[in-house]
Amino acid sequence: MNLSIRSFVFALAFLLVLPTSVMARNSEHDAVDQAMKKMMRAFETGDANLAFEVLRKDGAVLGYSTSRGQVVTQTTEEWAKGFQGKPADDEAQRKRSYEIVDVTEHAAVVKLTLDYPAWKGLDYLALSKIDGKWMIVSKSWSGQRKP
Repeated sequence: MNLSIRSFVFALAFLLVLPTSVMARNSEHDAVDQAMKKMMRAFETGDANLAFEVLRKDGAVLGYSTSRGQVVTQTTEEWAKGFQGKPADDEAQRKRSYEIVDVTEHAAVVKLTLDYPAWKGLDYLALSKIDGKWMIVSKSWSGQRKP
């Protein structure tokens, strides 16, 4: 009888904790999604200030430049200088999509695909939850110019 009561209490506790855990995970996933939507709007508008709402200025950007034949590293602040404060001239032809690969309580990874008229690239963005806010802390990129 004791075993039955323990099993029942354990099962009940599991059922009560599981939905809470799933809800917390979904909540973090949604928060990462909101950060990425903001970053996508920053790309579309060329607005660095909007980007910095979800991008740490001391973050790292690292990738291999085939045109230079070397690894290129810079801070996210240096990288964001490419945002010109207005949409790119070919913005209507640019395609971007992202996939949230993994989210834990304080870290997330997002795969970002860029298909531009003159560039095709793939970025992996690492996000950290800092002071309750999801921020992009690093970007690993690869890509190449289109002919």
